[in-house]
Amino acid sequence: MAEQSHPPRLSNQMERTRSAIVAAARDLADSGAEITMPAVAAAARVSEATAYRYFPDLISLLRAAVMTEDLVAVLRSATRDDDPVERIGQAAEILGQAVLRRQGAVRVLVASTIAKPVTAKDRPAHRFGLIEHALAPWIDKCGPAGRADAERLVRGLAVVISAESIFTLTDLCGLAPDAAVASLVDTARAMTAAVVAATPAG
Repeated sequence: MAEQSHPPRLSNQMERTRSAIVAAARDLADSGAEITMPAVAAAARVSEATAYRYFPDLISLLRAAVMTEDLVAVLRSATRDDDPVERIGQAAEILGQAVLRRQGAVRVLVASTIAKPVTAKDRPAHRFGLIEHALAPWIDKCGPAGRADAERLVRGLAVVISAESIFTLTDLCGLAPDAAVASLVDTARAMTAAVVAATPAG
């Protein structure tokens, strides 16, 4: 039997360097500072060339550093009942707060996928997991006729419960961060309530 090949393991020094780069990116994201590869390299005390040897671009670094949070698990621990309006409000708040907490990193990610749509597949789709988990108990009770309404609602909510909506509310509408999240929650709840009221149960 042919011996199986395994990817080469990083040396201890390489692991430490990679961890330092990831930690620096995470710290910059948590501080709200603008995130660039030169800034991350400086914070990690490595050269920019070294940072690029570990991560070919800023997006791959951000995915490793700050885009792995399980927001559905956060929602799962927060939900207490099956009311879709209440659950979708919680989902909107969780996503809105997550975006604002690390908005420097999120802005970089959004900008990159707008400039290069082919990279959109590399962007975490947190909103869909949150929306689908929030609506799951209600969707399970919908009859076949209600499934189309449910699909339209998920698509509509994906526009509302998003980083782009948060940045529209803060950057263009001039809302303070907390007010932007509250507006996001109100809109998501109102949209959900209207569809739920009009959809027959199974």
